[in-house]
Amino acid sequence: MSKTILMIHGRHFKPPKKSLEELWLDALRFGIERDSPSALPNFDAARKEFVYYGDISNKFLERATGEKWKDDTASRRTTLARLKKYKKSQFTKAQYGKLPGASGKKEALADVFAGFLSAVRLSDWAIKSVAPDMREYWNSDSQFGSDVRHTMMVPLKKAMDRNDDIMVISHSLGTMISYDTFWKFCRLGEYRPKYTDKKVHQWITLGSPLADETVKRHLKGANASGVRRYPSNIVKWANVAAEDDFISHDGVVSNDYKEMKERRLVRSITDKRIFNLGVRDGKSNPHTAMGYLVHPYVSRIVSRWV
Repeated sequence: MSKTILMIHGRHFKPPKKSLEELWLDALRFGIERDSPSALPNFDAARKEFVYYGDISNKFLERATGEKWKDDTASRRTTLARLKKYKKSQFTKAQYGKLPGASGKKEALADVFAGFLSAVRLSDWAIKSVAPDMREYWNSDSQFGSDVRHTMMVPLKKAMDRNDDIMVISHSLGTMISYDTFWKFCRLGEYRPKYTDKKVHQWITLGSPLADETVKRHLKGANASGVRRYPSNIVKWANVAAEDDFISHDGVVSNDYKEMKERRLVRSITDKRIFNLGVRDGKSNPHTAMGYLVHPYVSRIVSRWV
């Protein structure tokens, strides 16, 4: 069985597809070479497909925020170059505390959104303020959600048609897109019965908002009951959340989706809190994908799978 790794990026402005894909692959490959070099040939041999919707989200964000898109590839490369200087043993709390501008203020703000603001039904507004593209994703009056999901559906369908052993690595908003796509593949008539029993053997979620109460209310299947509430095509789910990452301020998904395990819709759901050593534009950025992708915990999961 051939192996396929699907990678889907997260929210906010993104550089061109070619640049971002190269950065993701470079980060993943470096982590594997650093920690498990014997797994590198298998990683190189696996089919790798980058799911890119940045062209769609960039246009939306320009309209929503009034900001102009700019190619920040150079900044991201600088971030990755700095991350490559750390040894496997250095991804620690102590090292994280030395980063410039390290702060949990945004995470504390997100906790307020999820708590008090959620209780008074203002959390949609709060998320729109912090992450407008995330809020737009579930806007039923917008084509945005359908358009970005389509970018995920095409390569996933091809991998399933080939009966590949599939790993999906998702970051931020990409975890919501992945979840909803998985749900549609096993719950909607247009994909059944052909894809009902097809599996994603390993799903890795990085900096995910899937444990947030507001996000959960907007996921596909949220209003269904019983097994139809959840996707049934994930075998193993590994969730990774960084300290102070305000998008994944509730970094534990295993309690939110425990019914999936109880109903045997998934074999395992694991959570891991890490320290993301990424620095962007001179300040600590615990949400940056580069810091997640090179982390030893993520490298270990990918190495063992390949």
